[in-house]
Amino acid sequence: MHIASTNPQYLVKKIIQTRIYESKYWKEECFGLIAELVADKAMELRNAMY
Repeated sequence: MHIASTNPQYLVKKIIQTRIYESKYWKEECFGLIAELVADKAMELRNAMY
């Protein structure tokens, strides 16, 4: 990773994105999720919280 000329805000975004994609939850629940089902998944998560 080339850090010297990279804007720090993009580094944080990339680090967080990488951690999400490597997480067990993402791999089991969200990998391959298509755009049409994102809202359904969000509602599942929201309902699970309440």
